[in-house]
Amino acid sequence: MSRNVVIKDAVKTYGNFNAVDHANLEIESGELFTLLGPSGCGKTTLLRMIAGFNSVDGGSISFGDKVINNVPAHMRNIGMVFQNYAIFPHMSVFDNVAYGLKARKVKKEEIEKRVMEALAMVQIENLKDRQPANMSGGQQQRVALARAIVIHPDILLMDEPLSNLDAKLRIQMRATIKKVQKKLGITTIYVTHDQEEALAISDRIAVMKNGVIQQVGKPREIYTRPANEFVANFIGTSNFISGRVIENENGMAKLSVLDKTEIMMPLKNGVTGNVKLSVRPEEFLIGTDQDEGLGGEIVFLTFLGDFVNYEVQLSNGQIVEVNQYGNDRDIEYGLGDKVSLELQQDKINVYSESGEEAVIEWKK
Repeated sequence: MSRNVVIKDAVKTYGNFNAVDHANLEIESGELFTLLGPSGCGKTTLLRMIAGFNSVDGGSISFGDKVINNVPAHMRNIGMVFQNYAIFPHMSVFDNVAYGLKARKVKKEEIEKRVMEALAMVQIENLKDRQPANMSGGQQQRVALARAIVIHPDILLMDEPLSNLDAKLRIQMRATIKKVQKKLGITTIYVTHDQEEALAISDRIAVMKNGVIQQVGKPREIYTRPANEFVANFIGTSNFISGRVIENENGMAKLSVLDKTEIMMPLKNGVTGNVKLSVRPEEFLIGTDQDEGLGGEIVFLTFLGDFVNYEVQLSNGQIVEVNQYGNDRDIEYGLGDKVSLELQQDKINVYSESGEEAVIEWKK
């Protein structure tokens, strides 16, 4: 039976360093929830605390209504998929997947049924007699996934499960994981540093930095409305442009952008002075009217099939990235062309000068 997971003020300390610093999360039953962030941000440490491999030095972690801080790992009924597969090299695929069931003293007939069901779910039932040494990395990862789900865990934990696979296999396996997870409805907590992987696979994402959760939300929310400069920069590509609040009354503010153009934005009351605008490459409208938007010159371009990526040097010397998609390519630009970049006020984000908080009043 799938469980919800509640994390309250969880702390993991090494000396004077908090690897996990007062983490608070509520993960819903049946949800595929991703812990995302750069190396060293605390995501794997938090996953290992949930698994029972790391102690909880403060706060609590609960499965359902039961606090599991002091419950041994083998008593938590979790399935675990590791980065390095961790399958037994001397056992066949069938025996690898059956291992957890045998340890639980499940009857032989039930083991046969459940192992074959798990192998079918990850599409390797035809490999049941094969040895791991004769399998590809993708096939071995499917074995690891089958072994984790065959025990019918309450919680499925996955620690960077695709990082050892090549790009094409990663895309295939993330689709497999998502389909299996949705079919079984197992609460799944997934760790990755790959933001594209997180966006593709997750119901919700928690972005972490230095042990602190920066933002929790659905993939589209995280991408379109990042909570601060770190999230905006880590998830996808963002251009950061200096701005200045000229007026701010009744929830609408007039901003001067690089002292070249003025726009109206719904900012929080009391926000004045310098701010940062975050604009994704696809959020610029590129044109040739030098009287509109920000003027610049194309200094580099890359054709990428469905879009062209331009590097545009603005009048202040800053270089920004701009994507022009197929439907908008009636006019194509070349190196040295003078262009104008128009800001789409409903899509860009505005942050405090420090970048630590969003100051825009987002529409719900």
